Amino acid sequence: MIKAQPRKQRGVALITAVLIVALVTAAAVAMASKQQFDIRRTANIFNNDIAYQFALGAEDYARNVLEWDITKDGSTTDHLGENWAQDVAVPVEEAMLTGSMQDMQGRINLNALVKADGAANALMLKRFENLLQLLDLDQGIARAVLDWIDADINPGFIGGAEDDYYMLQIPPYRAANRLMASVSELLLVKGIDYESYQLLQPHVSALPDINSKINVNTASAEVLAALANTLTVADGEALIETRSDNGFAKIEDFTHALEQLGEHNYDPAFLDVSSDYFLISAMAEFDQSIARLYSLVHRNKTGGVRVVMRSRGAY
Repeated sequence: MIKAQPRKQRGVALITAVLIVALVTAAAVAMASKQQFDIRRTANIFNNDIAYQFALGAEDYARNVLEWDITKDGSTTDHLGENWAQDVAVPVEEAMLTGSMQDMQGRINLNALVKADGAANALMLKRFENLLQLLDLDQGIARAVLDWIDADINPGFIGGAEDDYYMLQIPPYRAANRLMASVSELLLVKGIDYESYQLLQPHVSALPDINSKINVNTASAEVLAALANTLTVADGEALIETRSDNGFAKIEDFTHALEQLGEHNYDPAFLDVSSDYFLISAMAEFDQSIARLYSLVHRNKTGGVRVVMRSRGAY
């Protein structure tokens, strides 16, 4: 005769079974949650890549616009009334693309502060110092920038700085001693904090061509005023009003407009009415993903456009 299990043992078995079911259920829920997380993460990566490809498409379209400006429109000047200077926002399939282009030669090229032999370019240095003064910034910054980009490791300019200064910072770092790749390098230069960088950034560039010229048709009032140390921002605004949307046809027209403002110590060297370097800013939105792309491009005189550098952060 088989004896019945004690009631206490039957209770323990029931509790054990419930615990096992609970553990299996918890494991199943955890695996399902992880699977959903992995699916969402994979979808995000996939959507980010699609958004980036759309941004590259916007860059390609912008390059075509720059090429057409020469090959189809036959333009010999670059000004803010042209198609390339207009902001664009268009839906494409399931994405939304927005983009703009900026003429980087409408700014003072920081790399032009030095000549090929490493000596300071006195004219461009003076223009940069004028810009700093107009923005109420320390003019000594110009000398610090010179030391940042010159090839040697010895402070060569009053107010400059080399490794002996930068290695004492926290954290320590070395001077670049080469041309700037991006204006964001200014944040590393002696005398520049974030506030002064924000003031300077719209008016300066870091182009690889140290002989690049300033386009007076796209320059800001501050940059135009920096062309002579007797000009004011109000004078720069007057020049912008004179040039209108179609710009100056030649430098002589700009010089004539400048003469109407009075007698100024002005040198037309390193000035032009056309440009070779442009910054393409593209943003693509796809599903919940956003891709931003900044592309510095160079256009030659026959209309060919090549990418100099790309950045998914700020230029």
